[in-house]
Amino acid sequence: MSFVNRQKEMKTLNREFEKNSSFTVIYGRRRVGKTTLIKEFIKDKKAFYFFADKQNETVQINRFKNQLGEHFNDDFVKKIEIKDWDTLFDYFISKLGDEKFVLVIDEFQYLCMVNKSFSSIFQRIFDEKLKDKNIMIILCGSLISMMYSEVLAYDSPLFGRRTAQIKLKPIDFKYYPEFF
Repeated sequence: MSFVNRQKEMKTLNREFEKNSSFTVIYGRRRVGKTTLIKEFIKDKKAFYFFADKQNETVQINRFKNQLGEHFNDDFVKKIEIKDWDTLFDYFISKLGDEKFVLVIDEFQYLCMVNKSFSSIFQRIFDEKLKDKNIMIILCGSLISMMYSEVLAYDSPLFGRRTAQIKLKPIDFKYYPEFF
């Protein structure tokens, strides 16, 4: 399937990628192409993509750890136990080089659902560990009200950290023929 009609969004993502540190939020209803947009954007970049789900936090941390181990070709980390997000992000940061890196957390709202404190935990990790790194963070979600309350709203823990946001809408009908 071809990639259709997301030039404006790709331009925004590429502009954010050029910054030293950036924090982009992508949200929109289900099945509008958020994940496809992100995967198209990162396909030629150093990037780590994590798709969150509704499993408990211990399972999420373990999945994240194992996927990082796969990504960085580190069998040792897959064998050890990591029980908290701080340790996990410390490991992640230790593996970053000088080259720009993209960290994607898709369906971010699920991490907030399984741990009501996750957005404030991520706020602290971002403020203390990530914001001065040569990294682009992309948080993506499809539960619009939860993304708003956990990331975008004035009283959300992550308010004021985003450098860009994209509310992805369905592709205009006029672009449908490009799929075929």
